[in-house]
Amino acid sequence: MMHGAMTPETVFNPTFTLRNANHGAGASDADTEQCRYKRLINGELARQSIPLAHMADKLGLQRTKLHKVLRQGAFLSEDLRDQLFEELGIDHTRATIAVSMLKSEATYHDQAVFLATEALKGLYCEAASARRGAIQVDLRPAIIHTALGRAYEMLLTHQERVLEANRTLLS
Repeated sequence: MMHGAMTPETVFNPTFTLRNANHGAGASDADTEQCRYKRLINGELARQSIPLAHMADKLGLQRTKLHKVLRQGAFLSEDLRDQLFEELGIDHTRATIAVSMLKSEATYHDQAVFLATEALKGLYCEAASARRGAIQVDLRPAIIHTALGRAYEMLLTHQERVLEANRTLLS
C-alpha cells in the first residue's frame, strides 16, 4: 500500500506556489493573506471575464473604490471579500484553506485541495460559526484529529486509484 510513502508534507507540497510565480505582485505582497485573497478574486474575475466595473455595479460600490481595494492595495474587508466570493462562486472554505493554510491562492483549483476541503467542510463551518459566537461547540482535539485522519485517508485512497488507473491505461 502506498500510504507509508505519502505524508501530509508530500500531499500538500509547497511546490503549488511555483505555479503562481508570475502573479505580478512584488515579493513583499506575496506574504500577506490580503494579497493572496485579492489575487484569487482577481484571477476569478479574469477567468469569468467579468470587468471590475461590472462587479462594482453588481455590488453597488463605486468603481474607483473596488479598483483601489483589488488593484491598488487598499484594505479588503471581510464583508466585501464575502460579497465577492458569493458573486464569483468562490467556495469560502476552500479559499480559506488555500490562502491561509497552504499560503497560495493557486492551490484553490487543485483537486487534492478540493477533496480535502470537502472532507473537512463540516468541521470548518462549525469552527467558523463558533468563532463568530453563533453556536457553542466544544471541539476536542480527538474530533479534529479524526476528521483530519479521514480526509487524509480519503485523499490517499483517491491517489492510489488514480495511480492504479494510470498503470492500467499504460499496460
